[in-house]
Amino acid sequence: MAVVDRRAFLVATIVASGCGPGGKPIDGPQREATTGAAPSIGKSQSAISRQTPPRVAVLVFGSRRSSLVTSGPKSADLLIRDRLEELGYVEGKTIVLEESYADGDPRRLTQLAIDIVASKPDAIVTIAAAATAAARQATNTIPIIMAHVGEPVGAGLVASLARPGGNVTGTTSMIPDLGAKQVELLRQLVPRISRLGVLANPANTGTQPLLAQLKESGRQFKISVVVAEVQRTEDFDKAFGVLRAARPDALFIMVEPLIGLNIKKVLDFAATARLPASFDVGREAVRQGGLISYGPVLATHYAMVADYVDKVLKGAKPGDLPIQQPTQFALAINLKTAKALGIKVPQSLLLRADELIE
Repeated sequence: MAVVDRRAFLVATIVASGCGPGGKPIDGPQREATTGAAPSIGKSQSAISRQTPPRVAVLVFGSRRSSLVTSGPKSADLLIRDRLEELGYVEGKTIVLEESYADGDPRRLTQLAIDIVASKPDAIVTIAAAATAAARQATNTIPIIMAHVGEPVGAGLVASLARPGGNVTGTTSMIPDLGAKQVELLRQLVPRISRLGVLANPANTGTQPLLAQLKESGRQFKISVVVAEVQRTEDFDKAFGVLRAARPDALFIMVEPLIGLNIKKVLDFAATARLPASFDVGREAVRQGGLISYGPVLATHYAMVADYVDKVLKGAKPGDLPIQQPTQFALAINLKTAKALGIKVPQSLLLRADELIE
């Protein structure tokens, strides 16, 4: 693979505290129109035949470090690069990827999206909902390929999963019964559970649908659900106070960019409070001391994103490319943590687990 052309790393993005709803593109002087004629979706087709390689901006709300929490040993941008190489692209010669990280700063987010749009890339890859919402607010013409957005239809980012319409396509991490499965797993680990604490970012587009599933499943088993919300880094101490006061029997963490950036704080709190901690994505959190995680394997989404980048650069319209749903799921259990909490993991879970940390 050729040496990476690093001369023009764009700065990327997201909206508000981690991911706000879709909403209309920014109007007026902040929009792409101020830098000249707005590029059309069809512009990407001509990018293949021109002398300069097409440019793809990768937009990330968190940091490269926090992306490892959900992606494993490789960050999201590297996984995308790997797949593009398999598809025959040579970075710096036949494609240029320019990634940027907002490091969890929501105010920086919107400006990064505006800057990227102003530079007129041929496509924008957005990691998770916040980046997608920010990019969509900044442009309704440049193709946007999103990775594992929680609820793209409800957020107004796409018209439907089958036919997105507009300039956004990609993958979603949502499945209909994920909340019920989380409750089921916790009941097996903590049979007497009567109160479940939940740590979540309400601004994330996937939070409310998953929370509704958790509450509905909790009602069936007489489990009350106490939600502690975080929208900024400064909110974590207050959220931990809410959870201490509620005295839950277990803690469920909805992992997203903001929480991913602060995962060590979350793990330290769970350990100090001696709470069995369950995560909806990211085996890395379990490797670092969490009890259990179950959810879609987000690392697989980046290959799908790269495939869609390839299609768009060859002229496909994002609105015609169906949103891809999760196809691979993983269950990880930290046996050392279970032992420290005095939890005996049922044999049925041991046999189902994709990874056991001892």
